[in-house]
Amino acid sequence: MRLHRSPLLPARHGFSTRLGGVSTGRYATLNVGGKWGDDPANVDENRRLLAEEGGFDPARLATVHQVHGAACLNADGRGAADLARCDADALLASEPGRAIGVYTADCVPILLGDGEGRVAAAHAGWRGTIAGVASAAVEALVAVGARRERIRAALGPSIGVCCFEVGDEVAAQFARFPGAVMREGDGKAHVDLWRANRAILVAAGLAASAIDAHPPCTMCDPERFFSFRRDGAGIGQMLSFVIAG
Repeated sequence: MRLHRSPLLPARHGFSTRLGGVSTGRYATLNVGGKWGDDPANVDENRRLLAEEGGFDPARLATVHQVHGAACLNADGRGAADLARCDADALLASEPGRAIGVYTADCVPILLGDGEGRVAAAHAGWRGTIAGVASAAVEALVAVGARRERIRAALGPSIGVCCFEVGDEVAAQFARFPGAVMREGDGKAHVDLWRANRAILVAAGLAASAIDAHPPCTMCDPERFFSFRRDGAGIGQMLSFVIAG
């Protein structure tokens, strides 16, 4: 199994790839998402393998029902089953050993940590980016005691500007982020979600040097990553996780 990691993030963390699991076909091989039709037994085994590689207890992994918004929930003191039923797109935790994560297959996973045990994970598709989920995660960390100047953030594997072609109505919503909209020779718009989220994090008080915003593009690399834009539904998902403490 190979995990993508950022050298900038102080907390134990990982961005899973599609390598090293037991699923087959369109889900091959490390599909950890249970929403698109894979055999549940394979998904469970893949999650176990990922937890083993990542160094966390799978029973202490918290995720939420992702809805492309900006709500951030505190996972401390709450059960995984309870949180999985909650509509949100970010989580924070500070209980030592508690793992939190988000599922993606093109959307931008953002992991954050303050180096003092407080961590957050956010799921930023284009709607979540516009809604400001990255900023919501920062503010949630500050609200539980994190010092803004100590927070570090890493963007994980997701669709790059090279591949994220959008309609004009979507491109217009990113006009407030300088350089986030590019146009090909044929006039078609491409949006840079990495640039937009980096700008949001800077506006939330993070230093530019505290943000790792250069992940690999999921759509460009079918060997390592699932991509909804490339392959459609009925595929696997990756998990981006970070561990508190």
